[in-house]
Order: sequence, then C-alpha cells, then structure tokens
Amino acid sequence: MSDDNFTENKSKMPSHIAYSVEEGKGEKNHWQKIGAAWPAKNDGLTLKLNAVPLDGVVTLRSREELERLRAERQQSQGAAPKKHLNQEV
Repeated sequence: MSDDNFTENKSKMPSHIAYSVEEGKGEKNHWQKIGAAWPAKNDGLTLKLNAVPLDGVVTLRSREELERLRAERQQSQGAAPKKHLNQEV
C-alpha cells in the first residue's frame, strides 16, 4: 500500500477511531484510543495506529456512531450534546 492515500486524507477528519478494548468488571470495559482510519481511494480504509494492542485486536468505531452514542449518553444524563468528538467513549 502506498502512502498516497494517507497523505491525501491525513488533513481530513478520520471516518473511524481505532481502539484497544480491555475487558473490565461487569459491563465496564476500558477503551483506549490507539489511532484512526480515513477513507481510501479504493473504497477501503487507511489505518494509522499510534500503538498496537498486546492481544492484536483493534476495534474500529465510526465517528458517526460515536457521536450518536455520546449524544444519547448526555441526554440520559441531562446534559446538552456536544457537536465535536473531543472525548473517548
């Protein structure tokens, strides 16, 4: 894979966020942001990782899904939803 796709897309917002998920107690898992992915010319994704999980498993979540989940969580807590993805899920 060439770096052309990454170079072309790196200035745009990523379409997906990459996480390493560590199982926690009960239903509380620990999500660690480890990178991001951008659409590639060939309908694929260009993935840039800042870290590699020890178990080798990378979980990709779309920005749209993360923003929807954040808005739902904030509504259930009575807070106004944020417009930008600034925090981890």
